[in-house]
Amino acid sequence: MQRRSFLMGLAACGGALSVAGRARADAVGDALAEITRARASVKTLVAPFTQERSIGLLATAVKSDGEMTLVLPDRLRWELKPPDAITYWIAPEGFGFATPKGAAGAGRGAAGRFGAVLSDLLVLLGGDLERLRARYELSIPSREGGITLAARPRVEEVAKHVRSLEMASGPELWSVRRVVIEEKNGDRSVIAFGKVARDVAVDPARMRAPKQG
Repeated sequence: MQRRSFLMGLAACGGALSVAGRARADAVGDALAEITRARASVKTLVAPFTQERSIGLLATAVKSDGEMTLVLPDRLRWELKPPDAITYWIAPEGFGFATPKGAAGAGRGAAGRFGAVLSDLLVLLGGDLERLRARYELSIPSREGGITLAARPRVEEVAKHVRSLEMASGPELWSVRRVVIEEKNGDRSVIAFGKVARDVAVDPARMRAPKQG
């Protein structure tokens, strides 16, 4: 009888965990669907941001100001103002960057340790979040002031560089308030966005990455 009760207890626990797992999955699916609907008609997003990068080994933080320009579905311009003075591009043709000393373009494999997540960053900011499911375990830690989406890598290509990604939307769900990138080495970047302008005209020339050398 004791053994039977024990097995029945295990079965009940397993059933409860299964129900809880389905509830979490439904919560993620519902949240992604809400954001997808809100983003469906967005053409461009432009916003100032402040980026604070905490370097684990040095126990210090580096602050930068910049501007994000996103042209959907697949072009991102990430400009850091002086004294950093560097601009990055993510585009279908590859990855590019420019400084006052020059510019270069290359395939995404040349983007270093972040090459594996460049496309994912673009998706977090304004793309179809369902595309992340194959590469990340997704959860919704908060719905305060919008929807916060947390993503932990499930594929080695990403996991060897990044511990987690997090995106907090604005209350209207098509904008982004904050992005947090936790690296495997302990470094952490927190990007806080100012007012996000939607569907403003963007010069196509500003969105073209430098040509590959």
